[in-house]
Amino acid sequence: MAFIKKNNFVFEQKSQTEKVENKEEQTKISIPLVFTREDGKIHGFVPGIVMKDIIEDNTKDCEKNLKEHVKKFVIQTRKEQMPFPFFPTNEQIKRDFKHVVLIKRVNIEKK
Repeated sequence: MAFIKKNNFVFEQKSQTEKVENKEEQTKISIPLVFTREDGKIHGFVPGIVMKDIIEDNTKDCEKNLKEHVKKFVIQTRKEQMPFPFFPTNEQIKRDFKHVVLIKRVNIEKK
């Protein structure tokens, strides 16, 4: 389980400038894949998606399994025509979670 630094998440405190979206943000969704090192293992998760951490010995295997989980999530969300959750920025993730070693993003078209 990803360790949380604080009880209040930074991304919950949006400023007025962050609330304004441009056209590119409205057509694309950037999903963060977050990797942390905990107890000698790599934990992968996506803030905004309720899920159990994916735990592997190395980042490559963790990334592969996490991408597969995200792919299933995106397909299911589109199938059910549900809105996508809010995904925080890299800076917000670094402030909210401990032991972050890598953040990668998967960009998808909003349909």
